[in-house]
Parts: sequence; C-alpha cells; structure tokens
Amino acid sequence: MKTIVYQSVSPNFIPNWLQICLDSVRQWCDRNGWEYALIGDEIFDRVPAWYWEKTRHQKVVATDLGRLLLAKDFLNQGYDRAIWLDADVLIFNPNELEIKVTEEYAFGLEVWIQYDKNNQLRAYPKVHNAICVFCRDNSFLDFYIHACQRIIKRFQGKQMVPQLVGPKFLTLLHNTMELPLITEVAMFSPLVLRDIVNGGGNALNLLQKNQKTPIYGANLSASLAENEEDYQKVTTILLNQKLSLNSMTSTPYFS
Repeated sequence: MKTIVYQSVSPNFIPNWLQICLDSVRQWCDRNGWEYALIGDEIFDRVPAWYWEKTRHQKVVATDLGRLLLAKDFLNQGYDRAIWLDADVLIFNPNELEIKVTEEYAFGLEVWIQYDKNNQLRAYPKVHNAICVFCRDNSFLDFYIHACQRIIKRFQGKQMVPQLVGPKFLTLLHNTMELPLITEVAMFSPLVLRDIVNGGGNALNLLQKNQKTPIYGANLSASLAENEEDYQKVTTILLNQKLSLNSMTSTPYFS
C-alpha cells in the first residue's frame, strides 16, 4: 500500500544523537520502499490560531494536533497509510520492525518505569503517540482531531501537562475501548535510559519483565533530556547491539 512516513523537528537545534534517530527512521523507511517527509516548525502553521495561542508554551501539545492534521492531508493526497514517528524515536532493529496495520489506525504501547510515592519502582502501562498509524477511511482520525481541539478549548488551568491530548487521553480511551496498539516501538523513561548507559539496573529489569513482546525501536524521551552525552551513548549502545530489547539480557551490556 502507498505509505508515507513523516516526522517533525525544529531545524534550529538538532544534536548529533537526534540526527542519528532521524537517520534510523529514514533508513528504515527506505528499506521498506516508503516515501518520507521531514517537516520543520511549519507543523505549527497547521493548527488553528487559538489552539496555538493556548499551547505555544507547551509545543508538544501543539505538535499532537499538527501530526493529525498532516496525516489527514496525506490521506487526502492519495496515500493509503500515514505513519508518524516522533523525532526522538530510534529504530535500532530495522530488519525486524514491521508495521502490520493495513486498515483503521494504531498507536504505541509503553511501559513507563518510575518511582511511586513510596519510592518503589513501578511499571505503568500506557498508550503513547510517538508512533501513530492512520489508514485511508479510518474511523478515528477525525474524532481525534475534534477531541484535541475540544480538550484544549475547555482547558482553563495555568499549567498544561505535555501528555494532555496524547498519552493521557489515549490511555483513557484505551481503558474503555481497547485501542489497536503497536508494541514493538516503546517509550524509554529516563530511569531506563540511565540503566542502558550504566550497563543494566532495576529499571531496565522491570521494563523487560513487563514488556510482553520484543522492542525494535523506542522513543528516547527527548523532552526530558538533561545530558546530551548520555543520549549519544544510548544511541550507540542500542545500534551496536542490533538486537531486540528482550534479547539484550544475553549481551555484555545487560548481563
């Protein structure tokens, strides 16, 4: 089917590790014979002016709507399928990652690892939109566009969380209607990333325990980035191993 993979990143600052992520997606796209589009800050031109005014200090939320409007444009242009991937998604096993969604839509599944209020590590399964797949004539895209705008229009708080119309809303929907999910593209929390850099640890172990399928790519949570050097190390480690996460326990990094 005629497929386009698209991403967005601000051209003003692309550190080396983020360029590696973008290249990994582009190469995976080329391997599959799909078209590719990289959009800059013009993604924000797609959203209504009032929406941008309310979300311009939380650009993740603006991008959440922008990616949907772009998907609709691509499908209207004649593509059978539009696949969005966040700019900080690294595909470290492109030979194994397949998108089997050929109708309707799908989002990603994450197992978010963090400490709870009792300082105990916990695994929180959620839906993420770091990967979104929309096929022609799907039943969800128009609703999701409408829902994003309704949620932001009604929002009256002073602090808008970046997950408002993304993971929070999608997870709520999933708990009531069970959304179709892609499990092979994960979301690594900062604790998991730290363990990858350090060669293993409790957070990574807990992720592996709760991850039911292999992981061939992951969002590296750039919005939470603190140390560019560590991100460079993470991309190098993951790409050099060329294995699914479930297989990594047998490698020197995670033994």
